[in-house]
Amino acid sequence: MTQETPVKVLSLLGTAIASLFFLFAVSISNASFERMEQPFPDVFAPVKVVSVLDTAASGYSKFVYANLVLPAQQDYAFYADNISYAVAEASPAFMEMAGVSMPSVAQAMYQPRAQVAGASDQIVVSKYYPQSEGVFSIFYK
Repeated sequence: MTQETPVKVLSLLGTAIASLFFLFAVSISNASFERMEQPFPDVFAPVKVVSVLDTAASGYSKFVYANLVLPAQQDYAFYADNISYAVAEASPAFMEMAGVSMPSVAQAMYQPRAQVAGASDQIVVSKYYPQSEGVFSIFYK
């Protein structure tokens, strides 16, 4: 026992920590050999562990949304708006410079669309909704 090896030091430290925990548990619960006045708190109870994990996950989620997702959405909207404006303004000049004419595409782009519910005859395909052709399309077939 005269040589201090890591195994001996760690075992003595482990014993000291275990005895300190035992004394802490006795003093917290005011226990004696006859009775225990207050139950010892179970810090690893599922109710406490899940609520702590849920609180931490919620905080992390809010942090990521506020510092990563929201700024990225705002930047994307700003750049998409500016780029679409630049493309819409510059495309006729580029097409004229290149000698390309696409009247059908231009007419389709700037053709006024109906603003009445049910006036659309476009087929809508989405992964969230089944395929449909509009409400009143069954009458026009």
